[in-house]
Amino acid sequence: MFAVDAVLCISLHERTDRRDMLLGQFHALGLPIEFVLVERDAEDPERGCYHSHQRCAQLAIERGLQRVLILEDDATFQPPTPAHLRRINRFLRLRNPGVFYLGGILGRMWRIPWPGVVRCRVTGCHAYMLSAAACRRVLGMPFAGEAIDSVFAKRFKGYAAFPMLSEQQPEGQVSSDLAAARSARLQGDAKVKDAAFWQRNRERQHESVRRNWDRTLLMRWL
Repeated sequence: MFAVDAVLCISLHERTDRRDMLLGQFHALGLPIEFVLVERDAEDPERGCYHSHQRCAQLAIERGLQRVLILEDDATFQPPTPAHLRRINRFLRLRNPGVFYLGGILGRMWRIPWPGVVRCRVTGCHAYMLSAAACRRVLGMPFAGEAIDSVFAKRFKGYAAFPMLSEQQPEGQVSSDLAAARSARLQGDAKVKDAAFWQRNRERQHESVRRNWDRTLLMRWL
């Protein structure tokens, strides 16, 4: 499957339901999945999430991994076609991007001269890869009150599979402490990521690459 040295999945100790769901979703991945079990940060779930992703980066460095796939336990997976998989793996081996997303919540996408891969600005860290160099950078970015996915979007040059291969389980079907905390912080203005939300996000991919043709023309993938 993907050209990674390991697959790590973040999960709260008590969420056996989500781990079972994740294993079902990613059965086709064909790679062993190691669960990184973490404790709930009741005071600040956003901080707890941030530190959990840093823990995965730390494990990758300690084990000498060159590339790691990091999942959250509410991620879904749509297996790529064999041709798409070959293109992604060739890109990973030749370009070794710091961050490569299997899916995300769209900001922007634009084409690069590589079929099946795009440059992107997305949020969402439910399914992404980190290079060894990126893992070291992540450990040097202490939590400062900002969500991990927003930090990545600002500080890393992002690439993604196109079309995307992963979403999150729709809210309402799977409970999320982090989603509840974000909604409370934004006084109920946070978007509900239900099935309709993910459907719109999926459809916007092609619209985004058409709209951002100028970024391709200006070689904004360099």
